[in-house]
Amino acid sequence: MSQKLPYGLERHAIRFHTVPANGINLNVAEAGEGPPVFLLHGFPECWANWGPQIKFLVERGYKVVAPEMRGYGDSDAPKDIAAYDTVELAADVIGLLDAYDQQQGVIIGHDWGCIVAWYTAWLHPDRIKGVGGLSIPWFGRGQTDTLSALRRQMGDNYFYIIDFQNAAAHEALNRDIPFSLEKILTGHFDVLQQDGGNAGLLERITLPEKRPDYMPQDFLDYIASRYQRHGFEPPLNWYRNFERTWQRTASQKDNTITVPAMYLTGSKDWPHRYAESIGLDMHRQCGDLRLCEVTKAGHWIGLEVPEWVNGKIAEFLASIGH
Repeated sequence: MSQKLPYGLERHAIRFHTVPANGINLNVAEAGEGPPVFLLHGFPECWANWGPQIKFLVERGYKVVAPEMRGYGDSDAPKDIAAYDTVELAADVIGLLDAYDQQQGVIIGHDWGCIVAWYTAWLHPDRIKGVGGLSIPWFGRGQTDTLSALRRQMGDNYFYIIDFQNAAAHEALNRDIPFSLEKILTGHFDVLQQDGGNAGLLERITLPEKRPDYMPQDFLDYIASRYQRHGFEPPLNWYRNFERTWQRTASQKDNTITVPAMYLTGSKDWPHRYAESIGLDMHRQCGDLRLCEVTKAGHWIGLEVPEWVNGKIAEFLASIGH
């Protein structure tokens, strides 16, 4: 990879490997030596979104394994939309654990990576030593699939997940990849307070006068390079499988995450606000919730308040003896 790494990651001897997992190849960034911690990115992210956590964990004697998830960067991107359901994405994580000879692994995810981490712990509890989720709580399977529930709840109001079901959504994002990423990663957009109308996601986001310090230009340049190969269609396919995932998990009788768990979120993040509005209690969702913490931050919590996040990760790893 010729693009300069952001967040000073050049100093940590990042190694890139192609790792076979679940019938595809994943491009994996690896750093450090010691007990492995697997970091799963979300949307629209890349492995380097974990920059502050990678530095912290490597300096504390861990090996960090941060894959480019299915459909991202130099990892494979199958053409079939059905190849991106969350059961399949969780199987990718198990394939990654197998590739690193980890009978039980520690996985931490943010955003969609958080959802995948929860599903992996739910569907394969015997393979997970501990699971950490940043920003997205574990909602469980639910009485219906997520997309159907959102359509009922949102009515005629715009909601980006519903918009993402249409090919026009990824086509719009692909027109100017660097601009699309900058808008989503740095702009203001109140997810839960959108009227209806024909405006798409990018038209609804307002850019700040000054870009946040935690989204430096070298990071924006780097992440744009990671979307040149596949664009936005494969990542949006993750959003196009809620019904399929719900159908494939029909045999699961219990919604509880039983393995040791950590949940960290920002008070200004929309999933936290939404979870509060429906009375979701993570202590009921998880049978062994070691940490459940909220701090003053938005969605990009690992970049916004890295010292706080890093400290909580260290506390969680100590609690599970890792």
